[in-house]
Amino acid sequence: MAKGDLIGHMDCPCCGSQADVNEDKNGRPLMFCRHGCKAQLFTRRPEQAEGMLSRIRRAVVQAVDDNKPEPAKGGFWENLTGVA
Repeated sequence: MAKGDLIGHMDCPCCGSQADVNEDKNGRPLMFCRHGCKAQLFTRRPEQAEGMLSRIRRAVVQAVDDNKPEPAKGGFWENLTGVA
């Protein structure tokens, strides 16, 4: 997981709306309430990070399907079947 990626969501302790939990530049969880009060919660100690991670709802990661066919290239008319 890269730094700054979304880890999950948690309820903001200030306003109660859904807040995003990302990784900060040091790899620790950082909560930012984008939809409500704009509060930011940083963690400094491992105990704080563990406490925040225990309260989040993990983000869903979509798996990449390698067997999925690639979309056809070219214009609309070239991709029609039966057109000469």
